[in-house]
Amino acid sequence: MLVNGENPSKGFATCVGPRFSSGRTAATAQGGSAYPLTGRNSVCQNARAMTKITALDVTAAARQVGFDLVGVAACDRLEATAPPASRPSVISGQMRSLVVVAKRIVRGLMAARHLGTKQFWGGRSLKRVDEMACRVADWIERHGAAAMVVSPLALDYAARGPEDVTPAGQGSLLLRLAAVDAGLGTLGLNTMLLTPEYGPRVYLSGVLTDLALEPGRPLGRELCLGLAECGRCAAICPEDAIPRRAPVAAPLSAARGLDCAACARSSQPFGPTVFTDHLARIFGTPPGDDLWKAIKTRLTGEMWQEMLMVKEGAFTGCTECVQVCPVGADYVGYAQTPHRARDFPDGVPISTKDGMVEVGLVGPQVRRTGR
Repeated sequence: MLVNGENPSKGFATCVGPRFSSGRTAATAQGGSAYPLTGRNSVCQNARAMTKITALDVTAAARQVGFDLVGVAACDRLEATAPPASRPSVISGQMRSLVVVAKRIVRGLMAARHLGTKQFWGGRSLKRVDEMACRVADWIERHGAAAMVVSPLALDYAARGPEDVTPAGQGSLLLRLAAVDAGLGTLGLNTMLLTPEYGPRVYLSGVLTDLALEPGRPLGRELCLGLAECGRCAAICPEDAIPRRAPVAAPLSAARGLDCAACARSSQPFGPTVFTDHLARIFGTPPGDDLWKAIKTRLTGEMWQEMLMVKEGAFTGCTECVQVCPVGADYVGYAQTPHRARDFPDGVPISTKDGMVEVGLVGPQVRRTGR
């Protein structure tokens, strides 16, 4: 039996692609058809598919899978703008387009208080995003082109570290830059992607393909209000990792930044860095009672739960900056909910002196009230 175009008993390999209400696939809705891989034109391309499948087809397929935002970035443009370790060619040199997709974070999660629940379900949301991206990649391959998923959390420790997915596990630097290039949004003060629809409240994934899809265009305007007009993310950050001081009237690009290692202390409380440091302490303890004391700690238990249950949530331990950002049409829907209304009970302290604007550090509710 097919469910949403798939045979659940056989996994992604049986996916015939998302279907419209008429029963047509996203490709046939535009007058195309599905083509098998033949290998006659190159290792993994089919010439008929390359000319028939358009960015509109792929966008329709990704939206049918369940993504809220879809854009296309050209790999050659990303090669010119992304840092060397984050360029598409590091993953594969044959790909021509990066389809960047985003799934909004549900409002109930953003409005909630309990940190453990927020971290756990943030991780589950990231896992879901990865699985949905696999379905998009499978759809592209079943229509004759090559595709591979760019996971929001996949790290190459030879060149990048866990800080690459700070802040809040939204997605890697490559995915954020691709989203900007595709016109999905702009980078905020803390380097997160901000979108007109959902602000930073999205999780990203991507699909590299050898299809030469028509790329989107950058928005051409900043969505972030900056320090002087807002500063909420900088004021709330528990690690003071976001710039709080900048010259008056300086462009956002002059102030934008993030102390990634500091951010990771809260967003990845039991992440790779804490894990390796804990193991080093255990391995460095001589055999005996002290060794067992080092092992039998709450930290060991937290890490066991992290690996067994939380998993992707290892990167979603803090969403303070995400939930206070006023950018996005969705913000008004939960800004006045009980927990969010108490984020800044006295407003954001902003001062100007000697040509500099400075935002005072308020910190998150949990550190101010213990709840």
